[in-house]
Amino acid sequence: MSSKSDIQSVAAVILAAGNGSRLKSSTPKVFHKVGGLPLVDHVVYTASKVGIDDIVVVLNPKYSDFRSKVRSDIKVAFQETPTGTGNTVKFGLERLSKTDLGWVFVLYGDVPLVSEDSLQQMYSLAQQDRNTAVVVLAFDSSDAVNLGKLERAEKLGTIKRIVEAKDTNDSEEFLSLCNAGLLIRRDVLNALLCNIQPSQITKEVYITEIVRLAYEAGYDCRYYEGTREELSGVNTRAELANLEEYFQKKMRRKFLDKGVTLVAPETVFFSYDTEIENDVTVFPYVVFGENVRIRTGAEIGPFCVVEGADIHRSAIGPFSRLRPGSEIRKGAKIGNFVEVKNSFIDEQAKINHLSYIGDSTVGRKSNIGAGTITCNYDGFRKSHTEIGEEVFVGSNTALVAPVTIRDGSIIGAGSVITKDVDENSLAVARGRQINMKDKAIAFRDKKRK
Repeated sequence: MSSKSDIQSVAAVILAAGNGSRLKSSTPKVFHKVGGLPLVDHVVYTASKVGIDDIVVVLNPKYSDFRSKVRSDIKVAFQETPTGTGNTVKFGLERLSKTDLGWVFVLYGDVPLVSEDSLQQMYSLAQQDRNTAVVVLAFDSSDAVNLGKLERAEKLGTIKRIVEAKDTNDSEEFLSLCNAGLLIRRDVLNALLCNIQPSQITKEVYITEIVRLAYEAGYDCRYYEGTREELSGVNTRAELANLEEYFQKKMRRKFLDKGVTLVAPETVFFSYDTEIENDVTVFPYVVFGENVRIRTGAEIGPFCVVEGADIHRSAIGPFSRLRPGSEIRKGAKIGNFVEVKNSFIDEQAKINHLSYIGDSTVGRKSNIGAGTITCNYDGFRKSHTEIGEEVFVGSNTALVAPVTIRDGSIIGAGSVITKDVDENSLAVARGRQINMKDKAIAFRDKKRK
């Protein structure tokens, strides 16, 4: 939107009360995910990014525990029995501020990838003529026989109604465009919403009828055409997969354009909130979960899974897993088959092979040997392991938290460390080795009898 006053004058009602039975799922359609984010939250996310503060989501009341992952302050309205999109909008309006000023977006929770640009363009189009009352967000539906179409009005660039597919014909009066959202002037919506009559066939009240009513009242109704990909809805698992594919392609283009090297882009998968700075290299078959930030100069090796981590100019992988709460500082190395969870790995520290580091701090220039694990959970609570600077931990060591290994100390391979280790100390905690000469021969002879 173009100014703060404009932003304050625009609200959004997101329709999300349907169940989506064709997905064959106990999870409501709008709670299925693309890029790690529920479909309905994608719409909330986009509306928020263009500056819309007053947002209401209309849901079935059995989902009263819904909490948006991207906005904690959105409003929620509940509609017990869906009786058409017109009545769903009524439920939403009851939660919005009461005014005749401004505009209301009507968006669909199962059309998740509507872009910021489309919303901005709709609003700009609405501002060009004071007589405009409705802007329809539309996409080309010429290859779909079951979708309604827009009917041209006399004035260039305007429409008179949205027509059900069965009521259309091959006349040039019908545009091959289908409705995917609406922007409605608030005073017009308030005045005409109650005049929408139920469909004679379905007995439901459809918000799309606002176009016909506004046209008959002398207002102009316009349309903005977005792309088919961004405005596709979800009714089946196949359509959900198609949206995920489109979303991932969009994210790959975004990061390539930003200066990120994706060695095999089609094999890398992103979350909706992935942040990657320029001059990062991502090798094939990497999956980024939520809340990931990758800083300039980092390298993410093949077959890594990263979620909830902050990675500075360091080397990760191959076959590494970084879990939420992990920060990897400049020059550190997280190697193959290493898992790090809720831990701070300081500069130039190395964890190269086959290790688990959880709820820990690993100090600058420390080296963690292969097979080392931090035993952070005792079956009741998590405890912290503190490893200082320039510590050497030998292979196959178990560090039983809570425990502190201070600067410069060395831990002998195969140790089970249960007590703090002082600075520059050598700690060995393992059973004493006993060598019994020729005992192996006697053992084998006994087994062969």
